[in-house]
Amino acid sequence: MVKTMRKHPIVVAIIGFIIGYCGIKFLPYSNDNISGILVRLGLGAVLLGIMILMGGKDSLKIFKKGFGFSLRTGLYFLVIAIITAVSAIGVGISKNNIPSDLIMLEISNFILCITVGIFEESMFRGVMLQGILKKSGKTYKGIWIAIIITSLLFGSIHVDSYIFGGNYDFAGVVQTIGKILQSGILGVLLSAIYLKTKNFWAIAFVHALNDFLAFQATVFKVENSSIGGGYVQSGTQGNMMVVGYVVMTLIYLPALIKAIKMMKKLKVPEYGIFEENKEYDKENVENDAE
Repeated sequence: MVKTMRKHPIVVAIIGFIIGYCGIKFLPYSNDNISGILVRLGLGAVLLGIMILMGGKDSLKIFKKGFGFSLRTGLYFLVIAIITAVSAIGVGISKNNIPSDLIMLEISNFILCITVGIFEESMFRGVMLQGILKKSGKTYKGIWIAIIITSLLFGSIHVDSYIFGGNYDFAGVVQTIGKILQSGILGVLLSAIYLKTKNFWAIAFVHALNDFLAFQATVFKVENSSIGGGYVQSGTQGNMMVVGYVVMTLIYLPALIKAIKMMKKLKVPEYGIFEENKEYDKENVENDAE
């Protein structure tokens, strides 16, 4: 079975995406954090299992220095997220939108974000990116193809409800494209960090921390509900969101440039964790990530 899977990495990547996407869309769970955590834990476990089958137990090794490098490299995104979180908290306090169970809510949100980080990173960077790299990783062009495909899909799932059910007015389409680009740039940087450090847990943690900070807008009730998972608004708010996405995309460009510079230093070929005879070891990864 494992040999067959390793002979068809693209098929494995597609199956991994289908499992993750269909699972999160169709498995029965409510909006409460507990059920959301359990569903993502289950799906994450399946995807992590695929990673181990394809790349061996080393696929999930923890390299200490990889965490520091990942946090430093992802700091640009995290600083933006911190500013956004502080602003949301300030607005929430000014409107007296402080939840009575704030501490427990923050704890459950943090646990939820950890499971989201593990689930989404195992789906996109762990299975999909690595599966495509096994076929396309001989050249820089092939590596970029793998990164762009997975990053655009990563961005798209954040607005899939609009893509498959929106009214397709101008403002909605622009917001959708904006969110795909915004999340896609984050995906590109996470992909570059992962390929450099080979540390899955580090990028999952950076992802989780970014989401937790973004969650503060929901906690303090300064985020409007809408189609597109809350990322696409209508009316006056939608027009303001259009401007916001343009600004945020421009703000994110330095992170994209950072990822491009990192990729130029990557050794080719790069087959990811799906390659049986890995050309890296723990010492080399740690030295590279310092």
